[in-house]
Amino acid sequence: QLGALVMLLAFHTTEAYTAVVVGILAHALYKGPLFMLAGVVDHATETRDVRHFAGLGRMLPAVAVTTALAAFSMAGLPPFFGFLAKETLLETLFHHAAETGSLLGWGFVGLAALAGICFVAYTLYLLYEAFVSRESSGFEPAVVHHAPSWGFLTAPLLLTLIGTLFPFVVGLVEKLVLSPPATAIAGSAVDVHLALWHGFTPVFMTSLVVIGAGILLFLARNPVRSLLESTPPWLNGVYQFNRLYKGLFALATWTTRQIQGGTLASQASVVLGVAVLMLLYALSQLHWATDLRIDWGNLPHWPELTTATLAIIAAFVTVRTETRLNAIISIGVVGVTMTLFFVFYAAPDLALTQLLIEVLTVVLLILVFHKVPPVVRPPLPQSVWIRNLVVSCAVGFLGFMLVLISAGAPYAPSISPFFSLNSVPLAHGGNIVNVILVDFRGFDTLGEITVLAIAALGGYALLRASRLRVTLHRGRPDEEEQG
Repeated sequence: QLGALVMLLAFHTTEAYTAVVVGILAHALYKGPLFMLAGVVDHATETRDVRHFAGLGRMLPAVAVTTALAAFSMAGLPPFFGFLAKETLLETLFHHAAETGSLLGWGFVGLAALAGICFVAYTLYLLYEAFVSRESSGFEPAVVHHAPSWGFLTAPLLLTLIGTLFPFVVGLVEKLVLSPPATAIAGSAVDVHLALWHGFTPVFMTSLVVIGAGILLFLARNPVRSLLESTPPWLNGVYQFNRLYKGLFALATWTTRQIQGGTLASQASVVLGVAVLMLLYALSQLHWATDLRIDWGNLPHWPELTTATLAIIAAFVTVRTETRLNAIISIGVVGVTMTLFFVFYAAPDLALTQLLIEVLTVVLLILVFHKVPPVVRPPLPQSVWIRNLVVSCAVGFLGFMLVLISAGAPYAPSISPFFSLNSVPLAHGGNIVNVILVDFRGFDTLGEITVLAIAALGGYALLRASRLRVTLHRGRPDEEEQG
């Protein structure tokens, strides 16, 4: 269902956007309570196997009624909200097929109708087997061990009632619930108009055929089950799905061994090598005479040049040093130089975040590697050394080229005047920086706070675990004393 709704976005019509919004809302209003009701039944009977269910409608009448209402909406039966969603979907597919005149478009209509038939059939099958039938398919019938309280049923019942009553107040729902998200998707105003009855249209007749065929399929469930059980395994959908599932796992295992079977350096080389090839292809599509523009009159000043030189020296020391402590300190220096660049280009919030993360990372790495015994690294084979050198040079060169091309790309108009003009009327704040951080870029600031909080929690957990190990070690009696 959700896959079909995503497909509708490719139609780029207001009708398709309306169908997407209506379908998502209907999906939430019946799938939400059905998931919760499955948990209620599991809690009450201590099983979720439908083969053990028999006559639960007499033992759990409130659960049965709520499940039936939500399931009828899922099956697209009138007058539930799921029926409106199915009608909107079919109408969109009908119009698309009629406008394009393609067999593929009419194929989508047929697939949607077939899916609707299956929905009706297995909805009726589920309700009958679980709540109506007195036999449990040869298995031991489930017993209600814990009768669910109304606290369990309040949430699914509320969602189910909303899905049941929405079609009768559809005018209010269109304006308050459906039009705003459809407008947001379309980028322009979308007026949603829904109705339970549009007359004897092709869509309505298709819905009648779908419902009737689904009921017939449910009534013929025993012959259909016997037919499916007598088919060869290679025609069985479950068998083919299991084969596909195992094949995907085998392919994933083989791929993982080929790509990530060696050291971390080998894995990084593969990832970076693929990135290099992709970027080389992108660079090959450029028009170098027009896309590569260098402004020789706007070269960096001595603070930027000094900082860049320091970063290069620190990176070289990180690679060539023989001790972990020197490597950690050197890579920390590289991070601090990045902080200085943020300061140079007036990004104090990014500079603060970068500085805190760099300091915390260096401290944590020193604390961790201080406890790790030194490791003598064997000399790299010449082939590995050449591979690493080629990949490193290629990544560095491509990074340089991307920055150069980005610098030559046309800039969008400055947004500084917008913040200056709107900080007071829209955000009611005179400090433009604070307004940007809290209001205009609030989610970005929230992300930075989240990063800092996660880093702080990780550091605290490591320190606490270290202290706990020390405490346990000191409090452990010696073996001789135990003897």
